[in-house]
Amino acid sequence: MFSAFGPAASTRAAAKATPVPSPLPEPAAASPAATAGAAAASPVPGGLVGYAFNAKTKDVTLFDPATLRVVATEPLGVVVRWLSNEQRFWDGRYVWTYDFPDDLVRAIAIDPRAPAVVRTLPTGGAGPAHSLVLTADRTEAWVNVAGDDVLTVLDLVSGEVAAEVKTGAFP
Repeated sequence: MFSAFGPAASTRAAAKATPVPSPLPEPAAASPAATAGAAAASPVPGGLVGYAFNAKTKDVTLFDPATLRVVATEPLGVVVRWLSNEQRFWDGRYVWTYDFPDDLVRAIAIDPRAPAVVRTLPTGGAGPAHSLVLTADRTEAWVNVAGDDVLTVLDLVSGEVAAEVKTGAFP
């Protein structure tokens, strides 16, 4: 994967999200000072870092996109299957995607500065899953939960399931 930058109702009720570290920021253009600070903290001259998410090894390789030189490979412990410039997955702080270990679908937030998984939000639904997209205001994530034939809407601030939308078979 390359990027430039179901269970019973009782299981759903028992699913808990990881704590919210702080309120989500409003997405905004980076200030020149912030851009300079990020560039200085980057392992790549100029501050631009490429990320290659490795599904088999559950890690991420950071590289310099200008030279394609590998800078580091860091463990994530999750399988990142799909990120696309056709889908909104960046909230201004985290890269949002999904995983389904043990066939339980969850949203995951990756801090690209760490890089590390910093939040997990369980849907309570059965996998597989095929995509996650953030709403335009970046307050919700919609995840397809194919094993339960639903789209699950997750509130990113509370970490709770806000709604489920029934779909046809295997969305």
